[in-house]
Amino acid sequence: MTKTSVCAQPDDFGGAYIGGDQAQGVTSGGWGNRSTGGETWHQPVNEILARYGLALHTV
Repeated sequence: MTKTSVCAQPDDFGGAYIGGDQAQGVTSGGWGNRSTGGETWHQPVNEILARYGLALHTV
C-alpha cells in the first residue's frame, strides 16, 4: 500500500492513482476533506494485475 497526504472523497474509491504518466495503483481507503486535508491509501496496480493474471496496455 502507498499512503499519500491527499484527502479522499466518498466517490474516489476505486479511482486511479497516477504518478507522472504511469498508473501506480487504485484508491482503496482514506479520510479527510478538501478544507482540512487528509490521507489516502492506494493498492499497487501491479499487485492487482498479478492477482487476476492481467496486463495493462496503454495507447
